[in-house]
Amino acid sequence: MRWKIIVVNAGIVLVVGLLSYVMLATSLRDVLANKSQQKVQVAQALRAANAQLAVDALRLERWLNEQVMTEGVRNVLAVGTPEGRSESATVAANRLRDAAVSEPTFAKMAPSLVLFVDEQGTALGRNGSALMRGDNMGAAYPSLMETLKTGRTMSDVWLNRQRQEQLLVSYAPVRNETDKVIGAVLVGTPLNDERLARTSELTSGNLLLLAVPTQADKLELVANSGRADGAVIAAAAGQNVLGTAQSALSTGSVTSGENESADHLFGATPLEGYGNGRRAVLIGAVRASLVDSLGGVLWPILGVTALGMLLVIVGGVLLGNYISQPISELEDGLLAIINGNSELRFQLEHEELGGLVFRINSLLNALMGVPEDTTDEQGRPSVPASANTFKEALSVDESSAVGQNIEPRVAAALAAEPVEQYYRRLYSEYIAAKRQLGDPVDHITFDAFVTRIQGSERESAAKYGRPVRFQVQLRDNAVILLAVPLP
Repeated sequence: MRWKIIVVNAGIVLVVGLLSYVMLATSLRDVLANKSQQKVQVAQALRAANAQLAVDALRLERWLNEQVMTEGVRNVLAVGTPEGRSESATVAANRLRDAAVSEPTFAKMAPSLVLFVDEQGTALGRNGSALMRGDNMGAAYPSLMETLKTGRTMSDVWLNRQRQEQLLVSYAPVRNETDKVIGAVLVGTPLNDERLARTSELTSGNLLLLAVPTQADKLELVANSGRADGAVIAAAAGQNVLGTAQSALSTGSVTSGENESADHLFGATPLEGYGNGRRAVLIGAVRASLVDSLGGVLWPILGVTALGMLLVIVGGVLLGNYISQPISELEDGLLAIINGNSELRFQLEHEELGGLVFRINSLLNALMGVPEDTTDEQGRPSVPASANTFKEALSVDESSAVGQNIEPRVAAALAAEPVEQYYRRLYSEYIAAKRQLGDPVDHITFDAFVTRIQGSERESAAKYGRPVRFQVQLRDNAVILLAVPLP
C-alpha cells in the first residue's frame, strides 16, 4: 500500500512541478528577452553617451575660448622670430595643460596635448616637448582650417596611425586687437578605453565602443568601455555589428541590430559634436536577456519539486506503516483463529481501525458463544446503569419493624416531618450513601426514587396495618432502607 501512496502522490507533485516550470518558462521567455524593449534600451544608452561626449566637447571649447582671450595667449602669436614664438608656445601650452588638469570639470579626462598653430595651420609648439613644430596640421585635419577660416570653436576626432594620434580635440581661434584670427589653440584628450569607461559610468553603465571609418570604407574599433568580456568585444568587431554601424553613419541616426551576438543586442549612432558627424560612430551593447539564463531563474521550481517528491516518499512510508501494520496484525490474528486458537482476541488501539477491531472481537465472541466482558479495568460495569438497575438494587430491611425495636421518639420525629421534606431528605441521604460506596447515581432521579419509596410504603402499610417511613443505613457495603412504623 505504501508504494501505491508514494507513486500516486509523487506523480502528482512531479506533474505539477513540470507544468509550473514549462508555463513559467513560456511566460517569462518573452518578458526576459523582449527585443523591442532591449532595442529601446540600447538606443537610450547611445543617446545618453553621445550627449555626454558632446557636452564634454562643448565644455572644453568654452573653457578654451576663455583662455585664448588672455594677453598671455595672444602674445605667443605676436612674438617676432619663429624660434621665439615656438618657445613661447611651448611655455604657454604647459601652463594651459596645468590649468586644465586642475579644473574639476575635466576630471578623468585630463588633456594629453595642448598645441598652438598659426593662421596657416602650422604647428608652433606643444606642451611637454619640441615635437610637432613646423608640422602642417591644417593639411592633416581639414576641420582645423575651418576653425581658422570661420573663427568658430570646434571639436573633432583625430586618428592618424602614422602620427600615432588618437584624440578627441577641441579648437579655439586666437584673435588680435583688430579681431583678426591669427592662429588657434588645440586641446586634445585621449580617445581610449578609460574615456569610454568614464562616459559609460556617467550614463547607462552599458558597454560602449567607438569605431572610425578607414580608407577601405570599413570601420575600425579604437576604444571600448571594458564593460563586457572578450567574447562580446570580439562580437562587436564582427560584420553584423559593423554593418549596423555603417548603416548608422549613412543614415545619421540610431540603428539597432536585428541579430544578436554573444547574447547581446548591439546598436550604433554617429558621434555628434565632433567634426561633420561622420568622423566616428558609437556602438552600444545591452544583454539580449535580462538574466544569464532562463533555467537559472526557474531552477528553484525543480528543486522544490524534488523536495516535494522526497517528502512524499517519507510521508508515504510513514502513512503506509500506520495503516499496513495493524492490517497485518489483524490478518495474522485471523489466521491463528482459523487454525484453532479460539481464545485469541485483538488488543489493538488505533484511531481509524479501533472500531473495526472492537466489532471483530464482538463477532468472535458471538460465534464462539463467549459472553462479553462489560466491566472496566477496576471490575465495575462498563454498561451505564438504568432505572431498572436502580429498582432492583433498592432493598428494604423490615426486621426492625417486626421486632418493634424502633425508639418512640424516632418514630414520632418521622411522623411529624412534612411529606415533601421527608422525601427530599431521604433522597439526599440515599444518594450520599451510594456515592460513599462508589456506586453510580446519575441514573437515580428524584421522581423515580419517590415513586419506588411510595410503593414500598404502601406494601409495608398493608402488611403491618399502619403507615411506614424509612431511614437510610449503610450495612455490609450496601445501602439499606430501614422500615419504621409510625405511631
